[in-house]
Amino acid sequence: MSLKHLKAFEDDLMTTHGEEQVGTYDKHIVARARKIHQSLLTTPFTALLSVVQIFPLLLSSPFKGVRSRQQFPDIILTNGPATGFIVGLVAYLLKLFCIVPEDTMQVLYIESWARIRTLSLTGKLFHRTGIADLLLVQHEKVAKAYGVTNAGCMVVKRTSDMQT
Repeated sequence: MSLKHLKAFEDDLMTTHGEEQVGTYDKHIVARARKIHQSLLTTPFTALLSVVQIFPLLLSSPFKGVRSRQQFPDIILTNGPATGFIVGLVAYLLKLFCIVPEDTMQVLYIESWARIRTLSLTGKLFHRTGIADLLLVQHEKVAKAYGVTNAGCMVVKRTSDMQT
């Protein structure tokens, strides 16, 4: 989901349900862990840069104002490429080493709807490591092949529905 999609989705929620009914969200931009077609040999260096940027974000309070007493994110939602895995890995390590409570930073990974036969590399990493608290796919064939949950089509807001 692009930043434009995220903003449109959140604005739509606010309009539909009002400020009292809608939760909060935070967005942060970090260095990509791996660029498209980047060599796997150089990936550790860019992934490390992502890790360095992600640690302080996950360790800072996600909310300002009303819910500022909450210290850590409840849920980390990712559908992303390698960077999404790195965010999940950092959250896992923070819990593993008891830096944050185990019931915080629940990682939800949603595989791209474009993946109709196999998991992406990121999906495979989440699946094999068990780092994600919940891994969802959007096609029955993929769900059966990997023994994961099929959530069905989860397209939230079509680009054609967005106002520019």
